[in-house]
This record gives sequence, structure tokens and C-alpha cells, in this order.
Amino acid sequence: MSIRNLRNTAALALMLVLVVPILAACGGAPAAPAATTAPAAPTEAAAAPTEAAAAPTEAAAAPTEAAAAPTEAPATNTGNAEPGVLRIRMPGGSGSEPDNVDPQQSSFVGEISFIMMAYQGLMSFDKDMKPIPGAAESVDVSADGLTYTFKIRPDSKYSDGTPLTAKNFEYAWHRLANPETAGQYQSLACGIIKGYSEWSAAACQGKTMTETLALDQTQLEADYGVKAIDDSTLQIELAAPAPFFLSMAALWIGAPVREEDAAKGSDWWYDPANYIGNGPFVLKEWDHGNKAVWEPNPNYVGPLGPVKLKQVVYNIITESQVAFQAYQNGELDMLTVASEDLSAVQTDPVLSKEIVNTVGSCTFYFGFNNTKAPFDNIKVRQAFAQAFDREAWVRDIFNGLGNPTQTFIPPGFPGYEKTDQWSFDPAAAKATLADAGFPDGAGLPEIKLTYSASARNNARFEWVANQLKVNLGIDATLDPVDPTAYSALTKDKATSPQMYYLGWCADYPDPQNWVSLWATTGQLADRIGYSNPDLDALIKQADVEQDPAKRADLYAQAQKILVNDVPVVFLQNDGGPVLVKPYVKGVTAETITPLDYWLGFFNMPNVDVQP
Repeated sequence: MSIRNLRNTAALALMLVLVVPILAACGGAPAAPAATTAPAAPTEAAAAPTEAAAAPTEAAAAPTEAAAAPTEAPATNTGNAEPGVLRIRMPGGSGSEPDNVDPQQSSFVGEISFIMMAYQGLMSFDKDMKPIPGAAESVDVSADGLTYTFKIRPDSKYSDGTPLTAKNFEYAWHRLANPETAGQYQSLACGIIKGYSEWSAAACQGKTMTETLALDQTQLEADYGVKAIDDSTLQIELAAPAPFFLSMAALWIGAPVREEDAAKGSDWWYDPANYIGNGPFVLKEWDHGNKAVWEPNPNYVGPLGPVKLKQVVYNIITESQVAFQAYQNGELDMLTVASEDLSAVQTDPVLSKEIVNTVGSCTFYFGFNNTKAPFDNIKVRQAFAQAFDREAWVRDIFNGLGNPTQTFIPPGFPGYEKTDQWSFDPAAAKATLADAGFPDGAGLPEIKLTYSASARNNARFEWVANQLKVNLGIDATLDPVDPTAYSALTKDKATSPQMYYLGWCADYPDPQNWVSLWATTGQLADRIGYSNPDLDALIKQADVEQDPAKRADLYAQAQKILVNDVPVVFLQNDGGPVLVKPYVKGVTAETITPLDYWLGFFNMPNVDVQP
């Protein structure tokens, strides 16, 4: 979910994207003390929880006979909990205000978790991560796999009672492809929907915006394969069969934004009065920088209802230690456990019983701007990949939360490929750096580590800087940035930092969502200036290959190129404990999915708060 994606997961995010999105980092040799405060960066498209979480390896020790266990554990703190009101930290990992919640422009997990409260696409997901009808009541796929015919649910309405028709979806999917929209996920459908690549040439073909807009826009839109046949029927023609297309139709990119709302300006979404959707909730209040308040959409029809909750409150809390205190005080009902708080949670007689263990869907990484020195040099990037002790990063900084990785797709997802190509080896790292022309770091330009500012992140990146000093002889400069501004920086090649921390979360369980969407030339890795024609050729074949074994092999070959090129250093996967108050119903290990925008999202009809 999304550099989200971008995109998405038990706190999701959540990454990408972007994001999403979106994300993460890693470490080196002698460990500094574990960081003492705050969340990590957001993920893309789907972005991800910044405090990667992993299940504790063992429970707290039982009391000895000499000190008998208390007969009754202290009661959980219900604080000011109210029946039917779910209070959570703003999803997305950093807990910060989303940068943009326009469905056709967003890519980070926090943004997507916001959008999917107010909107629903043609499809949705079930608890097995399989696509099911959402705003559509049914879908028919032609025998050749090229034509999808969606029937919109009868009497569908927006939250304000106005009709929702196939024309609204036609507008949304046209808006996604329209080059003037210039959305963060615009490249997602390149080569998939008929006519999409031709119309959205800036995103799909590498043309400049001037070149793209000089084309016959009227004809290109007329040739585009998304058409409303009548008020209840939407037809989408593909350029080639795509086994993942129904999952794509469940994403925020096709959310039915109304033309009259989008016409109010580029920041139309900033005012809740304009944020009118067809999803399970209505945005009743957005106190920017503080909280967003959601109430059930009385006109919602779809698999996420009927909703029992009377209200969901997204609290904007950027410091994770502040969020942890709020949970302890009974001011939040769910919270991803930060690594710095893990020991306190495990040893607390109440908190230790409120853990729900999650399976992650995000991969965190150090990203490099491949267009700027010294990271335009592949040998420099490879040296950095060898210089990071991922085991120590997860063990010492995240207290064992998450799992070290050297590859992109997480374990448990289709396309996972284990590799040890860039295992921690300081001697090899120094030799590779010398091969790059910088023996012992001599001659390197300033290395700046940019990250989402918070007290805990400051401590984490001091640790990272120490690893670079010890393992490569490099003095790195710390560059903390406001969390919302940080997300914006990483979305554009022109502003992409030299080196930064981010992550990517699954939007749907298919390698296309990872390798194709992120790594293909012109896709989301374009933000860091990465491109490899050999990888592009393999992905182009894999995306349309109908034989599952051949398709898997093509993606595997593409991933090997991606890992070797080191456009980013993959560090760790997320997953682990989330605190859930016992009075929150419908959120258990059996009812959550790695794609949840917040825990229990796809089990929403059964989620309730009963303090």
C-alpha cells in the first residue's frame, strides 16, 4: 500500500509509497544504544509503519514460587473511551498530517488510509487478500481476458445523497490517465489499459509534459479503453491480459472523485465539505495538525458495511513515545508498538495481554538519488550495501522487531526471492568503495542523511552515521526534515534527497505490484533516477505472461538485476505486535490482513468499541 504503497499493512504503512507508501533504514558494526524516541519515515503507495514490528521471541518470565503471581492482573486503562468510537494514531507510520489525499494523486500509506475511509473502488479485498466486488456488485471478464464489464450496485449514492453512476467511475479512471493530473501512481496502469500509455505519455513513455500535451488529447481520450456504457455499466478494455487487474481496481487510484469537487482547485480535498465519497465513512471534521474525525456514511453500500462504529478518530501524533503514552492513558485504542517500547510492553502485566501479532507487508530501505554524486556510481551504492549490518539494525535499534532482508518482496508474498549478495562485510565494502575511486572515502562529496524528524529518528540516524564512520570511514551529516515536508521531498526527482529512509508496502499480493510498479523506467523509482533497460525488458514480458511458472521466473530475473544495481539498500521487513484494547472487538490475529489500512479494516462490519 501502497511507496504505499507505496502501500500498506498493519500500521501500514505503508510504506511507498511510496511510498507506500511508504519507509526504512539500516545500520552497521559496533552498536550505539537503542534509540530513545520517535517514528521512522513514511512508506510510499502505499506506505508502511515506520516502527517495524516483529513478534516477541519469548514471553516475559513467569514469577517464581518465592514471589507468587498476583491473582488478578491490573485492569486496562479505558481512559475516556466511548462506545462505538475508535481512536487511533494517524496511519502511515510517521503519524503526521497527510501531504495530499486526492485519490488520483496520492501514493503514501497515510494518504491512502485517509482516502479509503471516504471512497471505495470498483473492487475491494476480503480477509484472504483476494479481490471482491466493492462499488460494483459484479464483474464479467471476457474469454480473452481483455474486457472487464463492471455493474455498479443499484441505487448507489455518494455520502451527500447524490447519485453514483458508472459515469463517475469513467471520470475517475480518465482523470488518472489524463497527463495533466500528474498523479504519483499515474504510471501504475501503463501498458495495462488500452490507450493508457499513449494518452499518459509523460508517465509511460518518458516524454516531457510539453511533448505529451502537444499530442491530440481529444483523440487520445476517445481511444482510451474506459467507457461508461450506461449509468450502471462500466467497461474497461485492457491492452493485454493482466491477472492482477481486479486487485488494481480495488485501489484508491480509481476512487470516484466527483468532477465538480475536483474542479474547485488543486487543494479541493483540504476542506471536508468537498471530500464527498462513496466509502464507509464521511469526513466530519479535519482539525489540521491535530485530528480527523470520521462518521459512518449513511448511503454506503458494499462489503465493508453495515458499520457498527459510530466514529473513527485519526489522531495526528508524530512522536511515537507521545502516542505510546496516549495509549497507556486510555486516549488511543490501537497502536503499533515502537521498538523502543517493546520491552515495556512485554513486561507489563496489562499491555503484554493486549498484543495482536501482525504479518507485515512492507520493505524498508535507504534510498539513493541515483542522479547525484556519489550515488550515480554503482560501485559506491554497492559499497554502502555491504557496509550495513542489517542484523544489528534490527536487533539493536528495533529490538528485534521485523526481519533483515536484502531483497524487495517480503517473505510470504508471491515473488519472494531470498539473496545474500550484499551481506555485511566492512572489508569488502571498503574495497568496493576504493574500486569506485574513493579509497577510505577520500574525495567523496558530503553525504547527507535525510529523514523524518523526531527524537527517536534522531537517535536512530546518529547510529547510522556511526556505522558509516566505522565501516567506510565516512563522516555523514544528519538532515532531519518535518514529516509532512519529508514526504513531499521524496515524491519528486528534482527534490529527492541524496540519501534517505523510506519503504514500500503491498497494494495487492502480486510481484507486479512490487517490481513492475516500482522499478520499471518511468515508474516510482524514477523519483531517484533509476533506470535499467534490461530490467524493463524482463518486466514487460512478465506483466503479460500467462504461464505462471514463466511469469515467476521473469520477475525473479528482474529482481536479481534490481538487487545488483542497488538503487536502494533493502534493509528490513515489518510485522509484529500492535496494541489493541480488549474492548475493541473484531480485531484479532484471525481477522486482520497485511493489506489493512488500519487493523481490522477489511473486517470492518465486525469492528466495534465496547468499553
